Amino acid sequence: MHATFPLGRPAGIAVGAHWSVLPAMALLAGFLARSPLPDTVPGLSPAVYWATGVTGSLVFLASLLVHELSHALAARDRGLVVDGITLWLLGGRTEPDGDPPSPRAAIAVAVAGPVASLAAGAGFLVAGLLSTGVAAPALTWLGWANLLLASFTLLPGAPLDGGRVLQALVWRRTGDRRRARAAAARSGHVLGVVLVAAGLLQVVWSGSLAGLWPAGLGWFLAWCARAELATCAPRS
Repeated sequence: MHATFPLGRPAGIAVGAHWSVLPAMALLAGFLARSPLPDTVPGLSPAVYWATGVTGSLVFLASLLVHELSHALAARDRGLVVDGITLWLLGGRTEPDGDPPSPRAAIAVAVAGPVASLAAGAGFLVAGLLSTGVAAPALTWLGWANLLLASFTLLPGAPLDGGRVLQALVWRRTGDRRRARAAAARSGHVLGVVLVAAGLLQVVWSGSLAGLWPAGLGWFLAWCARAELATCAPRS
């Protein structure tokens, strides 16, 4: 996935965003402006809710960048060259040039992002408790969103961070990097199918279109996992 427009070079790493970031941020701003903010702090003007929603969506985008930068810096500390970071609709992608030199290094790179998100989530929740007015629910939402991001990315299936941890553990146990990559990809495919089934079941059972979100995530996860599994096939 290639970046549509550049966002700068923090820490000397090229960062860009795919066009899909724009509708994602617009949907997120609209969600915040129409639901949690007026429900928690009623009586304010729509302009205040929308301004806070837009700010919240931009801060969440920044927190996604922190997650990916943590991966990139951890990879660079272990001798890998990071080509760049691309933010897009469902998160981000860090692009190191090559694989970590050891299972231990792979685990360190994989967990760097979730650890950063956990720290950001805790910080936002504390800030929400100390804040007043419309800022309080916005900061609290950002806290829980980052904790959810960390939890989701730690699920044990490629291409998620938890899948990279699983891959490193299998690699360390078997000594076979290709076999470990295939195991993580198969786990990611199963996880994606489960998410699709759970999302569609939610739509059918409750009539809520909210289930389309996990279904979409699951479909993309399964697609990425199948593509990664195809690269693991032995060459004839």
